[in-house]
Amino acid sequence: MTGLAAGNLLLIKSIENALGKEVLISPEMSSAMTLWDKLYRDQAPWKSEDVKSMNLASAIAGELACQASLDFQSKVTGSERADAIDRVYQEVIFDTRRWLEVACAAGGLVFKPYLDKNRLAVEYVRAERFFPLATDSRGRITSAVFAERMKREGRYYTRLEEHILDDRGVTVNNHAFCGGGFLGLGKAIALSEVPEWANLAESVTIAGATKPLFSYLKMPMANTVDPVSPLGVSVFSRSVDLIREADKQFSRLLWEYEGGELAVDASVDALLLENGDMKMPTLNHRLFRALDVDAGGSDLYSVFAPVLRDKSYLDGLNEMLIRIEDVCALARGTVSSVTHSARTATELKLLRQRSYATVTDIQKSMQLALGQLVEGLDLFATVFSLLPAGKHEVIFEFDDSTTVDRTAQFEERERLVRQGILNPWEFRSWYLGETEEQAKANLPSSSGKEEIQV
Repeated sequence: MTGLAAGNLLLIKSIENALGKEVLISPEMSSAMTLWDKLYRDQAPWKSEDVKSMNLASAIAGELACQASLDFQSKVTGSERADAIDRVYQEVIFDTRRWLEVACAAGGLVFKPYLDKNRLAVEYVRAERFFPLATDSRGRITSAVFAERMKREGRYYTRLEEHILDDRGVTVNNHAFCGGGFLGLGKAIALSEVPEWANLAESVTIAGATKPLFSYLKMPMANTVDPVSPLGVSVFSRSVDLIREADKQFSRLLWEYEGGELAVDASVDALLLENGDMKMPTLNHRLFRALDVDAGGSDLYSVFAPVLRDKSYLDGLNEMLIRIEDVCALARGTVSSVTHSARTATELKLLRQRSYATVTDIQKSMQLALGQLVEGLDLFATVFSLLPAGKHEVIFEFDDSTTVDRTAQFEERERLVRQGILNPWEFRSWYLGETEEQAKANLPSSSGKEEIQV
């Protein structure tokens, strides 16, 4: 299947004409989505022979995804039905870092449950294949279109899967098209004309459903591109111009190193002749440069060794990286050198708070989206009578080292123990993860008095 240009306006217009409905993606949002996709794939429009890339966009998305998913665990419990749903759910959890990085870069990602040979499965739908149609009063997407494309024998085939939530429930409509080139839909055709779509129903209504079947993971940052858009924005959306300038500064630094390479300007009389051709001495081929200088001069060699200005370029680049961290709400040192911005432990703690807040907000969005995914899987299981009845509960566990200053917590709890406000066994239970019984049994004793060693 070929990819779709992110939010391409021509494709959006084709979808609107085919369905007779408005797609909630503005021209500004479409352009921004396309740019974010290019930056993430290291295909920035300013990248050229003279301007190299630092690949900052994917580095930022990858770092936030790593921090938000570090030691992340989640499971569905509560019944035999919940256990069956959890087996499907764990496949999603296993891929967390991968799909979360994609969501961070694009601004969002959709989880769409479906049946795979009468078995529950989950599809990850990227931003370029997702077109919202309607929202509720809180701006949450309730109806949308999913596009699937394939090319066969030089012709493009497109399937639009339309999800509509209304008073009747959820209705899923499938539309197939052929032709139209890469950016169009072409003429409507029967689903049966494409073997992969032949068994799909043209329309199915799930009566009584009050929520969409899909779940949209939306990045928590405010949308400054289109404030009324229901779509999320990339985690690096506010730093695009700064990323461009950082790439330019990085390219200047590379040129400084290349232009400052040691070289020897040599008279032709200093070079060897072999079969009538000049031959350089046996050293690095970039070291010698033959010049037609006065052979009667005293100097046959002139060394070219300029003083590098790399420190100035590095300082300038680092200031740009610091600004990118500020705009993206990242801790100092994420992409910059911390030695230039904070030198004490206290300063570093304060600067890390921004990443703590950003990661915490992303984790909240993950919980909301994954909880809705489980609801969708549960609804599928009910509609198609796949599993026995039963309750379910979704449990989330995140590594708090990315969002909590453990050193500060340790010092605070240790002080409470010394003041008699907190029991030593409570401190041990928190720090080592022991049960109450284990913590009490493992406490060291000195002269009959329990105490902790810090």
